[in-house]
Amino acid sequence: MGAYTMRRDRTRAQANTVAYGFLVAAFFCVAAEAQAQIKVQGATAPTTDPRRVGAGAKVTAETQPDQDSAGGHDEKRLAETYQPKGVDLGSFLLLPKLENELTYNSNVYATRNNVKSDFLATVRPEFTLRSRFAQHELGVRMMAEKYIYRTYKSDNRLDFQTDVNGRYDVQAGTELTLFTQYFSRHEDRSSPDEAGGIKPTSTQGFITRIGGKQELGKLTLSGDVTTQRLTFDRVGTSSGTAIPNDDRDRWEVEGKLRGAYELFPGYAAVTQVSANDRRYDDRFDRNGFQRSSHGYRVEGGIGVDLSQLLRGDFLVGYLSQDYRDTRFKDPSGLSVRATFNWTPDKLLIIVPALERSVSETTRSGSSSQVRTTGSVLVRYEAARNILLSGFLSAAYSQNSGQSTSDWLYEARARGIYSFTRELFVGAEAVQKIKQVQGETGGYHQTTFMLRLGSQL
Repeated sequence: MGAYTMRRDRTRAQANTVAYGFLVAAFFCVAAEAQAQIKVQGATAPTTDPRRVGAGAKVTAETQPDQDSAGGHDEKRLAETYQPKGVDLGSFLLLPKLENELTYNSNVYATRNNVKSDFLATVRPEFTLRSRFAQHELGVRMMAEKYIYRTYKSDNRLDFQTDVNGRYDVQAGTELTLFTQYFSRHEDRSSPDEAGGIKPTSTQGFITRIGGKQELGKLTLSGDVTTQRLTFDRVGTSSGTAIPNDDRDRWEVEGKLRGAYELFPGYAAVTQVSANDRRYDDRFDRNGFQRSSHGYRVEGGIGVDLSQLLRGDFLVGYLSQDYRDTRFKDPSGLSVRATFNWTPDKLLIIVPALERSVSETTRSGSSSQVRTTGSVLVRYEAARNILLSGFLSAAYSQNSGQSTSDWLYEARARGIYSFTRELFVGAEAVQKIKQVQGETGGYHQTTFMLRLGSQL
């Protein structure tokens, strides 16, 4: 027994040494460039429903699992015995982490013709500071991502983001929340707004969201105001000219109110309204169009919360976006939001979702893209230290005022295995297919990824 204990202690000590080594290496790899370029990406850590904690796998207790469909925080979804202990700082807990990835991309530039493939390495250090107050909550998260291509080195980049989130508990049933994020990132080559420069388009900005919730018996009221600032840098082309992107710089402000009244246990009538204002810095874009707009959504439906089995919303209503330029066709019509968390087993969660939304575009002559997306997310805890997940989605996008449209299909399979609290590995395969109707375009893209992570 003593020999076993000594071997176990040596194994744990070796794991800690490796974890510290990874974290120190990340600091020296990224810090030198962090002042030159910064980025953002990712979501905040998953939140849980306290009523479901301990009733099954950790994945079944999440309130919004669809907010991280890519699985960027899968290691946080493993059992508590495989969660890092962190560094004790009194009222706060410091959680450092480092991830190293090796990825093969079959179509780096997401093109239909002249397809180019490559391998890339990603180094991702992250530091999270989490409060341990008896009441209220405060958290800070900093993350950098360095992408290094083997062949197409012009796509090498460094991204950065900083998140601050907090909750102030006014009294029982009443709370105020704050979330703010600063980011510096680069647009993905598969983005419909990608400029096609010799380097990916760099974008910076911040997001601030202030919200609150009030419970009044059977009635629950909530709301928030979100302000977002976006700026885009010009990018050079192979011909030596530059593509200006400052006509995309803008402010976006959205206010949202939601009311839910419990009709009887497990069912609630839900009403949600929102209004937005999108204001561009330049009155006219590079093609002479005015892209500033304002709009709203009004939706109603039912919310379901049936113990351990099913919870979610199904909302239907009307949306409208009014653009300043009279030459644009203003999108309007059916609004749909539906998301359900189905837990048929204590180790399994299935999340079907459907949404219709309006997004901005740089396409000449089109005001926006009206996108309808359907998806299914599945997460399964195969063991206390093994998490498997799958994701399928289909998105139909119609360019307002034009006959062109496209379908984007995505399939994703992912797995994560944790050796100890400090070390984990992961693997992922992704297939994307874009089909364009009304013009030439589209692409097929396959990626395979291996990940090694260390945390304290």
